Amino acid sequence: MHRDLSKVFRLIVFLLAIPALAITGAAPAPSAGQNTWQRFIVRAQNAADYQALHSATAQAGGRFILDRPDLNLMVVSTPDTAPAFMAPGRLASAVVPDQVETLAGAERQPPVALSGQQPARIALPGRGVTPNAPNAASLFVPDPAFSLPGLLWNMTRINAPQTWQRPTGLGAGYVRVGVIDTGLDYTHLDLQNKVVRVVDFTTLDSPNLCEQEFLPTDAQLAVAFSTSADEDFNGHGSLVGGVIAAALNLTGTNGVAPGVGLVSLKVAQNCGLAYDSDILTAILYAADNGIDVVTLTFSHYLNRSDPAQDTLYQAYSQVMAYALARGTVIVAGAGDEHARIGPGGQVIGHGALSTPPGGTDDFGLWQIPAGIPGVVDVSATDNLVNSSSSTCPSDSLAAGSHQWCKLTSDAHQPGGPGRKNQLAYYSNYGPRIDLAAPGGARKFNLPNIDRGGAEGWPWTGISSVEGGTSTSDGYEAWQVFSITSNFATEIPCFTFTGNPDLPNSQCYAIQEGTALASAHVAAALAVTASALPSLWRQPIQLIAFIKGHATSLSGNATAPVSLADRTAGDTSGPACTNGYCHLGGSAVPDLEAYGAGLVDDFAPYWPKLFVPLLQR
Repeated sequence: MHRDLSKVFRLIVFLLAIPALAITGAAPAPSAGQNTWQRFIVRAQNAADYQALHSATAQAGGRFILDRPDLNLMVVSTPDTAPAFMAPGRLASAVVPDQVETLAGAERQPPVALSGQQPARIALPGRGVTPNAPNAASLFVPDPAFSLPGLLWNMTRINAPQTWQRPTGLGAGYVRVGVIDTGLDYTHLDLQNKVVRVVDFTTLDSPNLCEQEFLPTDAQLAVAFSTSADEDFNGHGSLVGGVIAAALNLTGTNGVAPGVGLVSLKVAQNCGLAYDSDILTAILYAADNGIDVVTLTFSHYLNRSDPAQDTLYQAYSQVMAYALARGTVIVAGAGDEHARIGPGGQVIGHGALSTPPGGTDDFGLWQIPAGIPGVVDVSATDNLVNSSSSTCPSDSLAAGSHQWCKLTSDAHQPGGPGRKNQLAYYSNYGPRIDLAAPGGARKFNLPNIDRGGAEGWPWTGISSVEGGTSTSDGYEAWQVFSITSNFATEIPCFTFTGNPDLPNSQCYAIQEGTALASAHVAAALAVTASALPSLWRQPIQLIAFIKGHATSLSGNATAPVSLADRTAGDTSGPACTNGYCHLGGSAVPDLEAYGAGLVDDFAPYWPKLFVPLLQR
């Protein structure tokens, strides 16, 4: 839904924000006769054939991206096409082209104006923030962003602040969370003491996926920004990492689990694309290197009637099972297509959220990686569904995609106005969902084409970009506010002036998506593993504990996508002639919206009488 706009945005940023690349040059086109390397996922008939395949591939000049004879799983890169000896039925039982995955994400917004290499800046009057007062009982001081009322709604919704003054049985930094994403900005003030390891799996990517999108590579961006190529030049990974573990350091904001350590498992560069082989390799790395929890933020749909795609599904299943057996919990966002997902990740409902003319239907396909058995599959909830108004200020309706008022005369109206913790309009749902967590949503929990509303501060509200007369929004966030990379070219970055508590050289962002929901759950799992050492490196018991202690939710009013509603959106544009653009019909049942319920970060600190739930 967001991808075409996203590509345009990244190209604009490339042209406006990185003039240094005019000197170094964009990616050159392959010269005549130059080999185009191709990547293949390979399985052998048996152990002897695996060794034979390995030897033949090496002799042919192939490169090994992944070499795991214990799993009968090999990923190789070869010039042009797969050699004849890889033909299925000979030494190999399956040879599958390495596919490319895209970051999961709901609708993303274009950036505010950039100047040179500087990120977007929003000036707040004076200090803007009244520092928090110490808690009388513990002298605990949360970071200054908590003084902005309504901004960090997601933290209080899952009881995160209650955990920050509690002891951790395994000690600060002992439990580690891997972020399989675009990297982590380890220079950011909120992450510089939290990132304990950086592993870049994109260095062997050939062809480079960003070059193929006519975008700079991260190596080129590193030169332009005078930093290292293993940084996060997209911004998404740092956003996720910030939600998980941004430091509790009396400046800016902090994450759900500021006491855990982060590991950057970088599988995508600035364009947000990743090879399946890099994702699989990162999961295996996490399992083999004692990383306790991993969060994944990619989403893809497979047709398992195609043997090649079924092979890929089986490879993911095998790798996930391996990680679980090694003590690593894998958490993934359910996906942002508002599709109904059944056991094993199969799409069991018709329709996926589209923009006009609509028509996307993934029925019968299989969603990976969140749908894979053993993965903790997380749906997204919102802050609050706001009500429409009979009249709206003219500047609110002129704010483009950042409108903060919705007319009651609009054809499409929000479900459950006045209710909190509703299933986000974009979030996948269904029997496969394990848990729900805050992912945020537009102010009226409707797609942008239906005047779904603004994201909240700092786009709207006090001293904001599109504030206008929306002072009633104040510092309220309808999506999730956190940090992003100081080098982000995809996620819009906000920096602040005249405010020592939100450093003006550091990037912050507001976004929505099931990826952010999964970050909350990954953090809660890490907190529980640290607070209850008996559950550390015991994934099945740890997952059971978190699900058994989730907060029960009821009253979801968010509807599925509608085939019948083929009208135009409330803002502008063509009619939805093929359906699946709007929400409509009976609400998604609570069990399918929330799974076991809303994750509770305070679960390990509840009275011990609840602990026997483990034995049930």
